[in-house]
Amino acid sequence: MEQQIPTLKDQQAALLSADPGRFDPGTAFRVAQHVSDDGLTIAAHGGVQPTALAISGFGRKHGISQLKSAFAPIVGPLGSLPPAYGELLQREERSRSGALASFFNLFAARFSELFVTASEKYRLARGLRWSDQEKNNGFRKSLLALTGFRTAGLTEKAGVTEDTLLRFSGLFANRNRNVSALTSTLCEFTGLPVVVEQFRRRWVPLPLHEQSQLGQASGLRLGQNTTAGSAVEDMSGGFRVVIGPVAYADYLALTPGSKRLAEIFSLTRLFVGNALDFDVQVILKKEDIPFCRLGQPDAPARLGWNSWARVAPAQKDSTDAIVTEREGSVISV
Repeated sequence: MEQQIPTLKDQQAALLSADPGRFDPGTAFRVAQHVSDDGLTIAAHGGVQPTALAISGFGRKHGISQLKSAFAPIVGPLGSLPPAYGELLQREERSRSGALASFFNLFAARFSELFVTASEKYRLARGLRWSDQEKNNGFRKSLLALTGFRTAGLTEKAGVTEDTLLRFSGLFANRNRNVSALTSTLCEFTGLPVVVEQFRRRWVPLPLHEQSQLGQASGLRLGQNTTAGSAVEDMSGGFRVVIGPVAYADYLALTPGSKRLAEIFSLTRLFVGNALDFDVQVILKKEDIPFCRLGQPDAPARLGWNSWARVAPAQKDSTDAIVTEREGSVISV
């Protein structure tokens, strides 16, 4: 008989039940809500002695989860009602009557919820983590507004997820873009070593009507309107994003047509704008350069990408993979 592997929620519930003190009180409350799919019952701490923990217990019985909370007690040593109500509650419990305790727990549950919500008001990470209305969170809206993506539909047009925009909102909010910020963004986004090479040499094609031709009406003047060839050299309008050296698995994940490479192109284009051209170079570690074998189902040989004609170990990293924006921005189905 196969042993059932406990889910993440089951593991969290077991930790909370075994040692509630290892959690921050607010986190313990939210974890209890998270793992309780069938509802959570909040019970106030009873007895005559104060509890040492704000969350003193968690358990499940008959599919219903119960959390013992001392956030905002109504009865008991720290309760807001006179001690006589606590004594009355204890007499009812000795008589095995839970009606009065359930009545008090109605208010304790609501007060505990308000207490935890108030404690998260100025703790933005917790508010984002446990908010039921994550997409309508006011702080998320403010960050998107600072980055210029508050208007509906702009995120989809940019080709970058909303979480990615929020993750790098500080860099996007700064309109003075620089290579250090772009490098930091791509390193954090990919988890790989990234270097941005500036002032890459490129050839810009000239339209036919701008190319110098003998017999044109305006005439040809050396040093003014005369060019030789159909393209001009440019050193200031482009750059290159160099990723690597990377392992072979990461190399395959950055194949042209992959979603990961398309996201890198979209994020880079969004960061630098439309004024500059760029391409991406993926460097493969020399230790991971494979022999070319036909018929591999997991990584079929692709001419110009993962096909190397070699009979001995490589002496240097492979720098042949250079992808233009036109090739890398399209996701293969």
